[in-house]
Amino acid sequence: MSKWIRAHTVVCYITLLGSLLGTAIGFWLGHVMLLHAAKSNLSTYAQEVMRNADDIADEINSVFAQYPHILAPCSNQDLAIMQVQTFRSRRVKDIGRTHDGKLYCSAFLGRLPQPFEEGTPSLVLMGGAKVYTNVRVALAAAGDGRGTVVEAGDVDVLLNSTSFGNWERPHVNYMVEATNRETRQMTQIAGSTLPVGLQTVLSGRSQNIRGSMYRSVCSNTHPVCVVTTELVADVWRSTRPTQIGCSAMGGFAGLSLGLVIALFLRRTRSLSRQLLIAVRSNSPSLSVLYQPILDVRTGQCLGAEALLRWTDQTGASIPPDLFISMAEETGFIHEITSFVILRATRDLGELLRMREDFTLSINIAASDMGDERLFDLLRVNVTLAGIHPSQIALELTERSTADLGLVRAAIQSLRAKGYKVHIDDFGIGFSSLSYIDQLNVNAIKIDRAFSRTIGTDAMIAPILGQMLEMANSLGVDVVVEGVETVTQRDYLAGKGTPLQAQGWYFSRPLSVDALRLYIAQTTPPKLLN
Repeated sequence: MSKWIRAHTVVCYITLLGSLLGTAIGFWLGHVMLLHAAKSNLSTYAQEVMRNADDIADEINSVFAQYPHILAPCSNQDLAIMQVQTFRSRRVKDIGRTHDGKLYCSAFLGRLPQPFEEGTPSLVLMGGAKVYTNVRVALAAAGDGRGTVVEAGDVDVLLNSTSFGNWERPHVNYMVEATNRETRQMTQIAGSTLPVGLQTVLSGRSQNIRGSMYRSVCSNTHPVCVVTTELVADVWRSTRPTQIGCSAMGGFAGLSLGLVIALFLRRTRSLSRQLLIAVRSNSPSLSVLYQPILDVRTGQCLGAEALLRWTDQTGASIPPDLFISMAEETGFIHEITSFVILRATRDLGELLRMREDFTLSINIAASDMGDERLFDLLRVNVTLAGIHPSQIALELTERSTADLGLVRAAIQSLRAKGYKVHIDDFGIGFSSLSYIDQLNVNAIKIDRAFSRTIGTDAMIAPILGQMLEMANSLGVDVVVEGVETVTQRDYLAGKGTPLQAQGWYFSRPLSVDALRLYIAQTTPPKLLN
């Protein structure tokens, strides 16, 4: 009962942790996405206001360009033309005539009884035009109000106060600035007054300043820039339902993932226990198959590799890489090695006694190399089978050779007792052939990743040939794994050096009875191709 409680407690903890982590990740992702969306919307808003400002500037320039300067200022004809132009314009409220800083007449006021002093301009643009902003104006119906006036030559234009009226947005503010980059000056012509300097206005990019997001856009054709802004706090307030939704989805995803991980770990622990019980009880769920190893030139079967296979309690076949890793992690890999050595020497004992040139290859783990029990295990089972140690080849993976000192001593001891030592899956790890020479092994087994490149234009295709040549020069035997096609077999057979190979082209892994039948065929039919 306590084990059941502990197992379910672990599942609950992992699931809860996954849920909390998922919620945090969901909140963070929602935060990032909403902030990105808010910046994108702010940029779009700035572009829209900028297009409107460009349209206004185009219309003002059109008035200046079309105005008939040949007429006498403030004459009846001049006033009539100004009235027509003002009537046709959507963004210009009034047009007037000036001289020496004084307004003398306008389209709607007519001739003024006394000239109106315009005062000092807020900004002089690079082309000489003057901008008067937020000053008392006399044009049109402005009376004593405030307005924005642009003056070029002797013509004044009063902007319609509604020119930017349709650009107000909830939680978002904008500011339109006329600028002179040469004098590094600017003046506001529309919108709200924002606490930003010229550098920010002219930057043309997004910035976060004191809890607010800003986006600046400047015109490519006119001396005008637009800045839009929104408080980050307003973004969170207006998107709170979305944040809650993202957090909830993240929490659900984390809960699901945590549950999957917890169940997987529980399943793995369950599998690990099942495997240990199967090994110790000599369960029929564990079987050893044998894949033939042949001379590629003669087709003669010279040996076989013992391969452990396992099916769990549900009847599912568990991949060897998975259950071997489990055994290594949980510390009973030696029992796996013992099981295979005992079963294989028993299965093939008679064959080995009849064929002294036949080699049985058995995989051993890195931890076995420093374990004296391996040597005792081999001695006992070889003696019981009545075979010679030279008929046993122990296969180490490249990663098992990382501790050079330990492995070299173990290999020397094994070879001194007559056993062969092979390096398995050669080429995919860190080992070089010179490193293999230091280990003084009998053979290398070249990984299937290289045999698959035979007859292809893969970048690593030439490496196989180089491996074979170097191994031959070092006097190291070679077994090529993963031979599956006649092209691969012919390539290896044509090398002119003794080579062994295994793979589905020759045979899949076989039961012990099927292996005996296979060996009885001195020349397999497919090798007659």
